[in-house]
Amino acid sequence: MTQRVDDGRRRLLALVAGAPVLGAAALVALPGCAADPRPKAAPGARSSLDADVKLRWRAVASEQRLLALHAATVAAHPDLDGRLAPLTAHHEEHLTVLGDDGPLPFGSAPDAPEAAAPEVPGEAGAALAAVAEAERAAADACVVACLAASGPRLAAVLASIAASEAGHGVLLG
Repeated sequence: MTQRVDDGRRRLLALVAGAPVLGAAALVALPGCAADPRPKAAPGARSSLDADVKLRWRAVASEQRLLALHAATVAAHPDLDGRLAPLTAHHEEHLTVLGDDGPLPFGSAPDAPEAAAPEVPGEAGAALAAVAEAERAAADACVVACLAASGPRLAAVLASIAASEAGHGVLLG
């Protein structure tokens, strides 16, 4: 019975996360699904980590890449700062929420040596399109991660982040 409820909830979350128009409603409604207050971080070898820790770890790395892309885009095209600043603030909030479940083992990004600054197209319109595409790809990855999450809190967080990033892609597109 519990598995049926979790599967139904996961399908509902994926549906909501895939609809940018419903993103705001998802951000309000989904936190009520959080029933698992325990942190999912666990010490030990990477191969023995809980699957949800790995999902959260990947989500943190994705948010960090998006923040780096935003920063590089604003550095290359300062006129885009006003347009990207609110979205950058959302990604910082996503990192905060992902960190609320406790520390991640082995640092904050999975298997990521010091990453080079992202390349930004020279024309502002192309740079904005590249950010929009990155946002859409991150949203798609969050939907997949949401469906793979075993904890209801993590599934809700990932669905909310997916909805937000899908909305970012629409706003920038």
